[in-house]
Amino acid sequence: MSDKTPASRGRLVVVDDEASVARVLNTFFAREGWHVQSFDRATEALPAIVEGEVDLVLTDLSMPEMDGIQLLRAMRDRGCEIPLLVITAYATVDSAVEAMKLGAFDYLSKPFDLEKVKVCVQRAFLHRQLQRENEHLRQELKAQYQFGNLLGNSPRMGEVYRLIEKAARSRANVLLLGESGTGKELVARALHYNSLRANKRFVPVSCAALPSELLESELFGHEKGAFTGANWQRIGRFELADGGTLFLDEIGDVSPSVQVKLLRAIQEREIDRVGGAKPIKVDARLVTATHRNLAEAIEKGLFREDLYYRLRVVEIQLPPLRDRREDIPLLASHFLEKYARRDGRPLESFSPGALEVLEQYAWPGNVRELENAVEHAVVLADDDARTIDVDLLPEHVTGWRTAPRAFLTASPPVSGATGKTLRETLDEVERRTLEETLERCQWDLERAAAALGLSYRSLCHSVRRHHLSGYRREA
Repeated sequence: MSDKTPASRGRLVVVDDEASVARVLNTFFAREGWHVQSFDRATEALPAIVEGEVDLVLTDLSMPEMDGIQLLRAMRDRGCEIPLLVITAYATVDSAVEAMKLGAFDYLSKPFDLEKVKVCVQRAFLHRQLQRENEHLRQELKAQYQFGNLLGNSPRMGEVYRLIEKAARSRANVLLLGESGTGKELVARALHYNSLRANKRFVPVSCAALPSELLESELFGHEKGAFTGANWQRIGRFELADGGTLFLDEIGDVSPSVQVKLLRAIQEREIDRVGGAKPIKVDARLVTATHRNLAEAIEKGLFREDLYYRLRVVEIQLPPLRDRREDIPLLASHFLEKYARRDGRPLESFSPGALEVLEQYAWPGNVRELENAVEHAVVLADDDARTIDVDLLPEHVTGWRTAPRAFLTASPPVSGATGKTLRETLDEVERRTLEETLERCQWDLERAAAALGLSYRSLCHSVRRHHLSGYRREA
């Protein structure tokens, strides 16, 4: 028996009404390590091919009842994409072309050289392995971006899941709104991979990352010589996403000139390459996202109202992490498992103190900031540590713990006596403490952050949340 090759682990079906040919092929490939099944009629082979775990089919072309081409058609009609090799003594150009058009992997003539058949079979089996790997990757991607795998059990996320499920089934354009770090691209991918377009491309573009003239070329492509430096033709992202989904992140940052072209692309379902002479038809579903208030941008003349309504057929608002704090333990545990597995660490959980810090911090960077904080802790943990404690978390996350000392000096009112909830009372105390500290520090945010034991970024977030604008006043 010859050395094992990748093909030696395969399952091969041989279909030939000539017993001598079938016997030769059976014996030869069995010696090569294949598991071989032989049939003298295609009608008998078809159920075994479609229902069994077959890797490759080797069939004669001319047979009674059902010939090789009819067998290939029947396999494809049943969704069976197994590679098929046609062997025949009646080789004609027409039959070869017909077999290849229907998807035959290769076409061989009798009498055949067994070594050449072996090479062809190995190539076909490698193709089969690649088919399976690609299908596995597609299934992994689909599972990863299923809306149900967007982590969170809060009512706010439940509403997001409901909208994704409904929108994914349609062709409608979707506008995703939310702060940076809330997972807008993850939602866009969930919409794509749960839609009928899942087998086509998902093409993301960050509109804020490119100046206007480059963004136009990125989206619509350009012809060779369209402008200085255009030394070759470029296919734009709209064309790449044809039949699939085009995700435009930070759509609020797009210039007026590009907005006009986007509007035409949506309305006419066609684009013009920069420097191109004729329009190109495209069918790309648009999912767009922004953290900006587009209604305000429209009032200021910065965003086209007609484009806004074209993009906002379905709107999904993603809640900031501070508005779904009940999801923080679940998210933190997910990221801990992810990075502990990546780095080969035995980490299993957070200490009660660390979990309290995570749940109380404001998370201005949302889920992305939480993930970074957990990764930071995993990297700094001892090799044999099983628990993440407070001291492993980033300083800007743990800094809020010093702030209550300042709050205590503000003599907060008793919540029951004022009719306010505890949260409302604490917010009032926080606002007053921030105002007093900022006034004392002459609205120097760095000094105020140090005085309150907060990071500069956390203080800026708190100032915005309480709508404090004194830091903009002239000295």
